[in-house]
Amino acid sequence: MSIKLPGSIASLLLALTTQASAGELLIEQRLTDDGSLLVSYTPPPGVREVPLFNQQEVMHTVWTEMAAPLGHCASVTLKPRVTVMLAAGCRSAIFRITPRLLNRYAVNEPAFPAGRAAVMTYLGFFSAVPPGHTVRWRWVANRGARTVVAGQVSSLPIDRVLPAKQVAFAAQDDGKTQAGFDASGSHEYVWLGSAEIEQLPGGVLIHDQAVDATVRSAVRDALRRNTARLARAYGVAPAGPWTAVTSSAPGLHGFRGDVTAGRMMSLRFDPAVPQGFDIAGQVQRFVAHEVTHWWDTGIYRTDADRPWIHEGHAEWMAGLLMREAGLYSPDRWQASLETALNNCLFARSDRASATLPTGFNRDDDTYACGQTLMLLAQATRPRDAAPVDMAASLFQNTKAAVDVAAIARWADSGQSGRMHRLLLDPQQGFSSALQRDWRDVLDIQDLVAGTELPSAVRSRLGSGLMGALMTADCGRMGFWTQADHFRIESIPSCHQLRGDMRVGRIAGISPFSDPVGAWQAASSACAAGLPVALDVGPAATVSVTCPTPFPDLPIHHVLRLRPQALERLGLAP
Repeated sequence: MSIKLPGSIASLLLALTTQASAGELLIEQRLTDDGSLLVSYTPPPGVREVPLFNQQEVMHTVWTEMAAPLGHCASVTLKPRVTVMLAAGCRSAIFRITPRLLNRYAVNEPAFPAGRAAVMTYLGFFSAVPPGHTVRWRWVANRGARTVVAGQVSSLPIDRVLPAKQVAFAAQDDGKTQAGFDASGSHEYVWLGSAEIEQLPGGVLIHDQAVDATVRSAVRDALRRNTARLARAYGVAPAGPWTAVTSSAPGLHGFRGDVTAGRMMSLRFDPAVPQGFDIAGQVQRFVAHEVTHWWDTGIYRTDADRPWIHEGHAEWMAGLLMREAGLYSPDRWQASLETALNNCLFARSDRASATLPTGFNRDDDTYACGQTLMLLAQATRPRDAAPVDMAASLFQNTKAAVDVAAIARWADSGQSGRMHRLLLDPQQGFSSALQRDWRDVLDIQDLVAGTELPSAVRSRLGSGLMGALMTADCGRMGFWTQADHFRIESIPSCHQLRGDMRVGRIAGISPFSDPVGAWQAASSACAAGLPVALDVGPAATVSVTCPTPFPDLPIHHVLRLRPQALERLGLAP
């Protein structure tokens, strides 16, 4: 079957079919006038198969849903790994990539719109390392546009060559180590398109005009302040210019960001911001977190198998930066820390930190637990500098990746101590360690019905109880949490609950003001063989079957910071 191509695409194909140098694989990316991304592979003569470096499962999605071959020369096979195939008699295999957000999380995206006429692309989904050959990457801006690669801004083509020795090492390593992954040249974003590019000290900020002006202003301020402050704290700045790119992502539900080795930062924003939301303050903290990654996973390294280290350090540092700049009041800062403490307690309970699975997993709260552990670590150290500088000292004077043992040594100022027990003892439960070793930092109170609790803890407990009851009645849960009621979604499998019901009390007690009391009352009803009554309106009640077994409270204590701990950290009012 022949394919008739638009004239603009046909002329681009002619430009893309460039002969590679002998022994060289040429990978070229360029943006078309219609906003799609063209990726071409021109291998050395005699080579017709180009296996791609990335072996992640998501590659199948990228190359079946986002990529389409142009003309008869290109095709792909998916197993045992995604491989670009070049038909006989052809010089280049060319694919059209339709940019879109693939997963909407804070991870590297293959190619997504970064403005009305711009695209960001992550090289890891397109890289190849053929042994015995050099690899030449080339990025070409369309007419009137520019390309940004590792901070270099140009309207002319930008080339990067990976020498054959480096390619061979990456191919042999096959992504097993960080060094091999780095050698492949995969971990980098590239930007192509047309947009306002603003010069800032140390780098550039690329504006998507669809992003709210308040957001863009907050991003600019945070970049200026935090890059300068972190350079002073760590004693080193990122090598070469950096680039931050703002983009609007409808339906994102918040902010998402990621940073790559080429000093590129992607900042994606949902344009639908709720009324009353502190957009400027939230953006400032979000950017502070992402900027920190230029140090803790750029200049320095952390244990890649323990993401709570670099995410926790970035969260901790972002809070310190906000407090130091006067953007967090003492009360707000303390509430933020206590939310993280209790969220980590919900996630880990009394499981031993040393036995938790590596990598990101649903059974842990990477951000809250990481921030909690950084708080505890820094709280044990003598206060001999400003909090921001103390937090940065964990990474100074080391070329090795900062791992769990390094954090324990830093916190305990030696080879043993309470941080060692908390992080490295496989018999030491998280909750019991806090109760035994950290009472000088934490005020640990038993959960008792009727007592005042932090709002985040009330919300987690109340929603957890409602979720258990709804799952028992409907097979799954689906509700919106409002200030004084749960609004039920319509689920056909429900026995008693109906769509748009508003549950204000559980077993006669408000789960919003007294979730512990509601939990205990529901548990008592079930223990007596009775259903649980839910108030769904004035004088209206429904009774739902009890979960089997009835769940225990997910936590039995609430954590607060002691005033002396904040004073020791230099964070008291």
